[in-house]
Amino acid sequence: MLSNYSGGYSGEYLSAKEFHEDFKKAIEDYIKGDNSKLELFYIWFAPTCAWDDFVGKEGEYLANEIFEIVNKLKDKKM
Repeated sequence: MLSNYSGGYSGEYLSAKEFHEDFKKAIEDYIKGDNSKLELFYIWFAPTCAWDDFVGKEGEYLANEIFEIVNKLKDKKM
């Protein structure tokens, strides 16, 4: 979904493309065992954060689902 967007702005990201690249890299790092990426996912998918800035209402349901999963994963790591 995110790859369908190109413009926009959100905090440190000047475009959806830039955010998309960092998002892909963070997923790869997390899969390789870098649990510190959970904090990034938490921030990116929190209400009114980067994901919402770029995808908006269209991706709201997905963002909420991801945010819930990340919340649960973070709780397990603590």
